[in-house]
Amino acid sequence: MRFNTFGIAASSILLAAASAFALPKATEIFPKMGLGYNIGNTMEVPGNPTAWGNPFPDAAYVKAIKDAGFTTVRIPCAWNSHSSNGTINAGWLDSVKTVVDLVINNGMYAILNSHWDEGWLEDHVFDGEGYDKTGLVNSSAAAVAAKQESYWKQIATKFAEYDEHLIFASANEPGVNDPWNGGADNGQWAFDSKRMAVLKQFHEACIKAVRSTGGNNATRIVVVQSPRTEIDKAPLLSEQYPTDPAGDGYTMAEVHFYPYQFSLMTSGDEDWGKMFYYWEDKTPGNDAAHTCSGSALGSKTSIDNLFSGLKTRFFDKGIPVVIGEMGAVKRLDALSGDNLKKHLEARAAWYGYTVAAAKKNGLVPCVWDTGDEGNGNFTIIRRQVNKFGGKVGDITDVETLNAMREAYGQAALPGNTIDSTVKENTTILDGDMALHVSYKTVQSDTVEVGTIRINTSADWSKYVAVSFDMRVAGESAGPCNDTSRDGCNEYGWANVVVMNMSSSWTWNEVTLGDVSDFGTLKNHKIEFGDGAGQLAFKDASKMNAFGIIVRGTQFTGDMYLDNLLLWKADGTADTLQNFNTKKPDIEGIAKGKLIKANDKGDWGEDTKSGICMPRVIVTTKMQVSVQPGIVNAMFTANKASRATATLLNTMGQVIAQQSFTANAGMNKVQLSTNFRGPAVLIVKQGSQKNVQQIKLR
Repeated sequence: MRFNTFGIAASSILLAAASAFALPKATEIFPKMGLGYNIGNTMEVPGNPTAWGNPFPDAAYVKAIKDAGFTTVRIPCAWNSHSSNGTINAGWLDSVKTVVDLVINNGMYAILNSHWDEGWLEDHVFDGEGYDKTGLVNSSAAAVAAKQESYWKQIATKFAEYDEHLIFASANEPGVNDPWNGGADNGQWAFDSKRMAVLKQFHEACIKAVRSTGGNNATRIVVVQSPRTEIDKAPLLSEQYPTDPAGDGYTMAEVHFYPYQFSLMTSGDEDWGKMFYYWEDKTPGNDAAHTCSGSALGSKTSIDNLFSGLKTRFFDKGIPVVIGEMGAVKRLDALSGDNLKKHLEARAAWYGYTVAAAKKNGLVPCVWDTGDEGNGNFTIIRRQVNKFGGKVGDITDVETLNAMREAYGQAALPGNTIDSTVKENTTILDGDMALHVSYKTVQSDTVEVGTIRINTSADWSKYVAVSFDMRVAGESAGPCNDTSRDGCNEYGWANVVVMNMSSSWTWNEVTLGDVSDFGTLKNHKIEFGDGAGQLAFKDASKMNAFGIIVRGTQFTGDMYLDNLLLWKADGTADTLQNFNTKKPDIEGIAKGKLIKANDKGDWGEDTKSGICMPRVIVTTKMQVSVQPGIVNAMFTANKASRATATLLNTMGQVIAQQSFTANAGMNKVQLSTNFRGPAVLIVKQGSQKNVQQIKLR
């Protein structure tokens, strides 16, 4: 319960002002909105808010957001995937209301938006013939605007009696899903004044719908986004700012802030720039090339310049700005030890400086939080307790949170998560450790893959070979129909492959032979080069990953791996990974853990530990065609329901994905990707799963 100024209790969901009075203007609300937080990867998931791993937000989680010091919560939300014939499902509106009420009941502001939601609006910010991520299409701006108006009229009607603590946001990142074509506009199709006119039409459709429902919606704050929510596109929004029937003062602008090299870049250094692990003075001191400073995007100088520009363009004209999303990933796989610690300290310092600069310039910073706690995560408040342990509301990044709290005059919370994160990702054990990996496929003719992958982000040009100690033991069971395969002979088969990915993740591999060749512990040395039996590189100076793969069908077995060395031409060697610093990524049908090294190459009682979890793969029933950049699949569905098509590379990483509604009978789905090389296509519909290995070109 909350109390009004006379001490009279009032439900927080019925804080309506008398109809004769307007809600406060944006400039009046801004100082109270403070620090913002995103409930990311949840309510915006097309069709099912728990499909991306997060539980539905509950009271404990939302209270933890409040207790952490946040006073605004952005709720990314899907609508189109919860509608039928243009009508939003009433049950979904109630579900969204539940989350909005939890936020407002805790005395916070709620920003409810229309997120990507399969791109029904955001992929189509153009009129007539144009481009979205699937290629050349036709789009009617009038039809999209009509849909936008219809949805927002339904949403606004549902929430008409809420007070100023509820804010609406027209879109998310409109136009961000243009195809990546190497063009002049950040690699995408040019977002010019003509396209801004279309985006203005979409924003005005939202505002018109909200105002038409009356009551508090007549003056409720509506947030409108710059093209792609990129700061450098903010002038386009300023020049064609939407007209509001309520008059001036009842809208806010929105941008997002992810300085790519510091915040998101994970694919390795490129010719045009390097990944920034460190920031300003939070750096080891000997790695300036990987430190964001000077005039680089994301540095103190660039933050000050960009944010003061937003202040001049919007806030000084009575339009506060929401940074709807901001953040920087934790690069847990790329770094360890002191370098990882310095990286995490750099992130915390960057967050603190960024939110302080936002506050100074009339911006409301809302940090992005996905709930995941693995490599590349943004998470500050725990919610996936089934996966990561602990309890809902645990702070997983105390230092980053405290840096932001300080910017808003809040006391620091106790705890030290940087040291614990470094320790967790830098396994210090006594003695030399080896790696035990178990594999298990099922009886099918589908090739299954288990990968041991080591991310390096390093220069390998000074090395001429790699060596390791390895033993593989296991057995195959038939039948195997493809007798043309090496080692098949009408039974299952499996072979060992060494691979690398260099320069834009270009894949190269060399097959060492059938697993039967590796039954005893031996040292294996693979020369680098283009000759037979050698491991080739596209560019050894830009090495991104090295791996050992077991690939086959109907194989159950174990691998012992130790002493990986990189050899120089002078006969000296460097330790690549002796497994006493950090365990590699182990993916696909492989499961592994560190064990005590021994001179026999065995795994002792670990074989009985149950770490091998079989993965079921259904024999494919798809017809698949592959064209440059495009994969088409036709499959038969038993009934109409939601389905997902996913492309995975051989490391198990998602390289393209699409959710859609499959009809009973024959269906067709198309995926676009710039990835080249071996991949796996999975089309899943309920319990029905179709899988096919393909080669992208």
